Amino acid sequence: MSNYYYYNPNPLKIHTGDCVIRAFAFFFGVTWRKAFLDLIEWCADRGLVKFNYRSVYGKYLEEKGFARNKAPEKGISVARFRDDYADINKIYIIQCPRHLTIIHQKNIIDTFDCSDRTVEGYWERK
Repeated sequence: MSNYYYYNPNPLKIHTGDCVIRAFAFFFGVTWRKAFLDLIEWCADRGLVKFNYRSVYGKYLEEKGFARNKAPEKGISVARFRDDYADINKIYIIQCPRHLTIIHQKNIIDTFDCSDRTVEGYWERK
């Protein structure tokens, strides 16, 4: 079962380079622009320039009160995480190699179906 839904809040409908912003927009329930400006302002306040580095966006989420969780199993796919571990009442930011995606109500929300990607870690909110 796919359970994939196309989602691209980028005003120019760009599909690459902004997965952090797209994921944050959905996770926090804000526009793409607000997610981008909030993260950039946070980075600017700390003298950081690479908002899409794991060490940077991870610290941003941590400061907002969201702890990173390790993948429940080594090598688990996004689809398996969705099917076997995701709670239908939570929103997840899923960290894959060089990509962030969203799982919401047991659906993958992204610009492409990344169900075969490997989960490295995740953040969740109710």
